[in-house]
Amino acid sequence: MSLPNGFPGIIGAIDCTHVAIIAPPHEDPHYPGMVFLNRKGYCSINVQIICNANLRILAINSRFPGSVHDSAIWSTSLIRRHLIAMHDEGNQNSWLIGDSGYPLEPWLLTPVAGINLTDPERRYNMGHKSVRNVIERLNGVLKGRFRCLGRARMLHYSPPVAAKIINSCAVLHNLCVDRGEIDVEEEIDENMGDDIPCDIHNENYGDNNVLIRGRNIRNRVIRNHFMN
Repeated sequence: MSLPNGFPGIIGAIDCTHVAIIAPPHEDPHYPGMVFLNRKGYCSINVQIICNANLRILAINSRFPGSVHDSAIWSTSLIRRHLIAMHDEGNQNSWLIGDSGYPLEPWLLTPVAGINLTDPERRYNMGHKSVRNVIERLNGVLKGRFRCLGRARMLHYSPPVAAKIINSCAVLHNLCVDRGEIDVEEEIDENMGDDIPCDIHNENYGDNNVLIRGRNIRNRVIRNHFMN
């Protein structure tokens, strides 16, 4: 399902949000507490979520500890592999939309970085921010509906059990969306707008050609839809 505001082909918005958990023992051989310590200074699971314009969760990944960056989670995502395969098969008009914490790729549109932007680039960034707001709202609604996912409550379970609880909340949230029950008090997501820019050269992915193709597609979107 496409998102609005002049972005054709957008199939969903992606972002990560931290769900606080009680610190696992540091000596745990499978889930050492240190790897769950995020940059905010508390232990968490960094949850990757993709949603559509109706706040319906299309995909969720609760497998990674809080120390792992959003872009690293994306690099191993099955959704990314699927989009690459679609792109290679010729479907080059469908994209996700994400913040600057993600790498620009042919299947993932990110904002244009810099200060000396052209007017079309500024319009693109404004439209991009407006469309991307849906995933930030989703994170607020999800944590507002299920208070156990909020920073103040914290999940007092092992990482595998906590991940199952997060996934279960996502399923229940979608049931509420399907029934039209989305009018809940949103919790402010402390991670909103707190993205760390991804390496602009995509060195973590070992393929600058991906970045070049991504820029070409983004420039095409700007030319076709944000010139006026």
